[in-house]
Amino acid sequence: MLKTQTWYFLLTQANSGSFNMACDNYLLDCFVQGEILNPLLRLYSWSEETLSIGANQKKDVLNHKNNYPLVKRTSGGQSILHEMSNNEITYSIFLKSKKNAKDIYYEIGNIFIAYLKNYGLNASIGSSNEKYMNHFNCFECKTPADIVVGDIKIIGSAQYRKKEYLMQHGSIKLGLIRQLSGIDLYKEKAIVDLKIVFKQILNIQFTDYSLSEVNYEKINSIAIIHSDNYIKTNANQN
Repeated sequence: MLKTQTWYFLLTQANSGSFNMACDNYLLDCFVQGEILNPLLRLYSWSEETLSIGANQKKDVLNHKNNYPLVKRTSGGQSILHEMSNNEITYSIFLKSKKNAKDIYYEIGNIFIAYLKNYGLNASIGSSNEKYMNHFNCFECKTPADIVVGDIKIIGSAQYRKKEYLMQHGSIKLGLIRQLSGIDLYKEKAIVDLKIVFKQILNIQFTDYSLSEVNYEKINSIAIIHSDNYIKTNANQN
């Protein structure tokens, strides 16, 4: 389904961690329920530096709680410190596929490798070792879900699946791209470039997707529940 002719494109601006994760969960549910019929690419950012942790992470969470706002993902993987909008683009992709997780990571990863070539960076798909789960921070380790330049991770990703419906989201570190390429890359230009590469590699067209007032109300309701549940989860870890 990656090469379905038309994809939706949704750009949401800087929001809180609870809103961003609630929005991803809401869009996946819409996809599962048939309210969204085509694959969708969402790009977004964070209103403040926020630590997101993987669905199965518990160890050391409380040690980090006082430093940054904290939100839990439905996807797996390790924690990510999300930076503010000029230093990071966060993406999420929603699609229907019976392919396994590794194959999806590989196909989407090759799009990101082509994207980074725009800035003179020779990227590759990461590889993991047995020490991966020993790291709390996603960007201190590498897996086949990640995109690296040399030994530096530029893009970290994770997935969550409901049957054949899949969400993959991840963090694109613009600050590292600037540092390694020497190009003063602005977020707006980075977004345009990313859309172009998706269209070229997949031979697709984008149709803009927008959230209605009712959609926002539902997402905000989920965000409140999401925050309450996370507080309870933390309390249970004491």
